[in-house]
Amino acid sequence: MWPLTGKEIYQAILEEPCPFESLEKISLTGVCTDSRKLKPQQFFVALQGENFDGHSYLQECFEKELPLALVSKDSKFLNELKPEFREKCIEVENVLNSFRQFAQFMRHRFPFPVIGIGGSNGKTTTKEMLASLLSGPNYKVTKTQKSENGFLGIAITLCQEEHNIKEQPHALVLEIGIDEMGAMQQHVDLSEPDISVLTALGPEHLERLKNWESAANEELFLFRNPYTTRIWQLADERILSGFTHDINIQYRGKVTHHKYPLSIEKDFLVIEKCEFDQEYTQRDFIFENTERTIVWEIINETPIKSEIKLEIFSKEGKLFTESNHIYEIPLPGKHNAANFALAFATAIKMKRTPREILEGWKNFVPPPMRSKISTLNNGTILFDDTYNASPMSIEAALNTIENKEWANKPKLIILGDMLDLGSESKYWHELLFHPLKNLQSTYLCLYGSAMYDCFKLLKETEETLIKENNTRIFWLATEEDPVAFLNIEGVDLSQFVILIKGSRGMKLDRLVKVIEEKCC
Repeated sequence: MWPLTGKEIYQAILEEPCPFESLEKISLTGVCTDSRKLKPQQFFVALQGENFDGHSYLQECFEKELPLALVSKDSKFLNELKPEFREKCIEVENVLNSFRQFAQFMRHRFPFPVIGIGGSNGKTTTKEMLASLLSGPNYKVTKTQKSENGFLGIAITLCQEEHNIKEQPHALVLEIGIDEMGAMQQHVDLSEPDISVLTALGPEHLERLKNWESAANEELFLFRNPYTTRIWQLADERILSGFTHDINIQYRGKVTHHKYPLSIEKDFLVIEKCEFDQEYTQRDFIFENTERTIVWEIINETPIKSEIKLEIFSKEGKLFTESNHIYEIPLPGKHNAANFALAFATAIKMKRTPREILEGWKNFVPPPMRSKISTLNNGTILFDDTYNASPMSIEAALNTIENKEWANKPKLIILGDMLDLGSESKYWHELLFHPLKNLQSTYLCLYGSAMYDCFKLLKETEETLIKENNTRIFWLATEEDPVAFLNIEGVDLSQFVILIKGSRGMKLDRLVKVIEEKCC
């Protein structure tokens, strides 16, 4: 943890004695990867990308009294440095790999737990929920900033300035994202989560993860860490499959080739009440071999929020009488309620009291561009879900917009491409045909080359859509301006319900800004 001397950082990265006495006198309290944001006593990590090279700013940074830098030994810019500046450089083969090595060094110094959150959808929202629940009175919690959940972002999160020995946090909530095979194991090896949470396992990043099955299996590596405690969300079929597989390994000896045993005795289960009340073969066995079961149900729901009740069951399957907890979730949809239940279960696992959880929840602020619903001055209801898109998240958004309260309102739905689905892109976009063909009183606007596959199928039924559903369909190519959708005849925006959703690369948040300017 911070502070560290330059000598300690040098030896942590190069694993050899530091020959520079001057580094022992340098005290550092954080890292920075952007030369424009450098603060005094920060350690600069000079990264190189396609359109930038942090090494080109070294001379300028050292002249402004930069104390230490991690650099590539092959950088041409090193030769331009004065000898006294060169002495302040830790020269390595690969800057990112060495930075991750240093981040692991930092992780091993943590006296507080790390909670890892993975899954194909809902990671950021669940992270924000959990960080709030844990941040009750007298608790300090650090978390992943924005969605910095990859190879660089996880290292940056572990090295946060707040991880200081003088004012150390009580927990770190770490978001873990994957986009290639083998990534999750590397992230687990680096971050070593004490508690692990998986939200849902849907198709994601199939360009490198190949297919839904392999993507789900990659996510499950988070749970196959033998040193973690897991919060199981049993509504997801693939998580349930992984759960039953692993308990069979551990307790029933059905699989003999597994390389290490997994214990679920300290794990928590999270399950919706309607599923919990059903009989299934391993019910008693699951109760007997896990620590707690959190049962949740939505008891009141509107288009913009829900009220959720949670019950806590003991190892013996008995209800704690004092554990009837009710919370309001200021986000739409069953999926957000399910993610809250996961966050709540984790807070209980962290031994937070109901009062502390309730106080912490008051701090929750929904992340931007995710399930954000606002009513504008002219009565328009704007559903901004433009941060990203996947088959599961589009399904959830459509379920939200089709609620009974909005049934008689005209709708404008603008959907952009779901990117990074690889060779399965056509399949997943065409699959959207089935929920979209049932939309009522809707101007359905599809944007992008991948969405054209769905548009062609809908076009074949256009006469029926207009006659029976009062729905019209439109399509624009990626190179066209989606603002044109707002000028369709009949779309005056007043009193409309508008859903805008697409992958981040489609930049549909620009449409949100235009609508807000027109209607406010």
